[in-house]
Amino acid sequence: MSTMNSRTPIPSSMRTLIEMKRAEGLSSLFKGVGSPIIGLAFLNSILFASYGGIMRAFDEYGFKSSPNPTLSQVYIAGFGAGVACFLASTPTELVKCRAQVYPNSSTWSIFKSILFTHGIGGFYQGGLITIIRDAPGYGVYFWAYEGLKRVLGVTIDNSGGNVSKLLFAGGMAGLLSWGSIYPLDVIKSRLQTQYSSSINPHTEETPLVQRKVTVSPTVTLTRQNGPYYKGIVDCTIKSYQAEGISVFFRGIIPTLIRAWPVNAVTFYVYEIMINWLNSLQHSN
Repeated sequence: MSTMNSRTPIPSSMRTLIEMKRAEGLSSLFKGVGSPIIGLAFLNSILFASYGGIMRAFDEYGFKSSPNPTLSQVYIAGFGAGVACFLASTPTELVKCRAQVYPNSSTWSIFKSILFTHGIGGFYQGGLITIIRDAPGYGVYFWAYEGLKRVLGVTIDNSGGNVSKLLFAGGMAGLLSWGSIYPLDVIKSRLQTQYSSSINPHTEETPLVQRKVTVSPTVTLTRQNGPYYKGIVDCTIKSYQAEGISVFFRGIIPTLIRAWPVNAVTFYVYEIMINWLNSLQHSN
């Protein structure tokens, strides 16, 4: 929804769902799922490993004045981990977004198209805006989670008996993180899914809306078709001028609905694994 234009006759998330099912069937709800399935495990491993590494660096270099890090240190560690995630998140997001927008495409066809037309560097289109989105987003992510754990009285020693509190903290962290950076995600998605300078996404129907139009990713991603947006600032200005401030929050409701369970489970599994690894270390 964040890539739609002002002429799109789809006013709500439910209407979008109905139109997608009508146009392409239930399979349309799973377009682009291959990229996150493949990339998210790698991305999360980078995220949590980087976060843990930065926190250990605070400890080793004497920046921690107490056993528990300050929330400012937690934010900085999350910010740094978000920067590190750029290597995995940019290609994953690019392939996913294009597979969801281009009709008659798949994760594999989009992957081959980008590789063939632009090489490895093509997978990092929108890399700068991805870093700008992810770094503060993951800073808020870890800051909110650790802050809520402290407010709720969850510690390393008793976290195993506080399932509901951990799930609540993880879910809220996801909501706050996505809510804080969603306008940046809209800009990122538009930059990564623009397909031709000959089509103005604010005045012409995009493939997401007019799905029966024959648009081949191999053709639309050729080098001679320059991007409509010249960069982050240009995309922001053109989107605002064409569609108003609401464009930067289009699709936020389904995103937040998804964020709660996904991040609640993510952090809960993270806590289980940390406790298990700590128990193995102590037993040895």
